[in-house]
Amino acid sequence: MYSMANCLLMMKDYVLAVDAYRTVIKYYPQQEPQLLSGIGRIFLQIGDIKTAEKYFQDVEKATHKLDGLQSQIMVLMNRAFLHLGQNNFAEAHRFFTEILRIDSSNAVANNNAAVCLLYLGKLKDSLRQLEGMVQQDPKHYLHESVLFNLTTMYELESSRSMQKKQALLEAVAIKEGDSFNTQCLKLG
Repeated sequence: MYSMANCLLMMKDYVLAVDAYRTVIKYYPQQEPQLLSGIGRIFLQIGDIKTAEKYFQDVEKATHKLDGLQSQIMVLMNRAFLHLGQNNFAEAHRFFTEILRIDSSNAVANNNAAVCLLYLGKLKDSLRQLEGMVQQDPKHYLHESVLFNLTTMYELESSRSMQKKQALLEAVAIKEGDSFNTQCLKLG
């Protein structure tokens, strides 16, 4: 059922995907907070902020009984994404930064915090954050979404963006080999 929901999501059949995820919750109630978060993010993706907010509130109620950093990170991530969906980049950045205080290696929070900085007009800070991530732990951070954002920032920042992208390609070739999808580097 979970695999079917993922396929429906990839096919952009959001209504059926949400129904399938809700069915999965019935069979795996211990996964309720994660699945509700995922459903909330689906609604964010299609622009239904109010419904996403409702699901994220349900997550907070479900995780209120739980202890642990993962539950806390999930709630903070949902809040950050909600603010991102509302174009409130300063608040989104604040929540992503809070996540990074708990887990400094969280790639999603790092990447999105950098994107928030870009939208707040802090291109240099944003670049510094993404480049620092990639240099600090290339195996962990050299993936498509980070590289796409980094190359986009290079295009905004410098007339030497092609040389910088070439350097990224070389780093990817060393770490990932030939199987990596280089389209995210926007070389052509």
